[in-house]
Amino acid sequence: MKRTIPVLLALVFVAGCDDDAPVKSSAVPTAPAAMASAPAASVAAAAASSGSTICRVYATEYDVAKTALDAAPADTVLQRRVTTLDALVKETCN
Repeated sequence: MKRTIPVLLALVFVAGCDDDAPVKSSAVPTAPAAMASAPAASVAAAAASSGSTICRVYATEYDVAKTALDAAPADTVLQRRVTTLDALVKETCN
């Protein structure tokens, strides 16, 4: 009985030290192909780069929304977001 507990603990330790690495599936992409290259900065972002922080943030959000709209041109929510952000940047920052 005295040797049962150490043997049992050794067995649990050996079973816990499994060297099998998890299998990584190559079917799952790590990043979308469309985002492989950085989008070019827009005119709004270049114009607002020396402005206030909020102008830079809105110009960046406009660039992101515009890139997403280019990928899905039929998305009406993105169309409204791009239009709204464009008007906001033009009215507030320029």
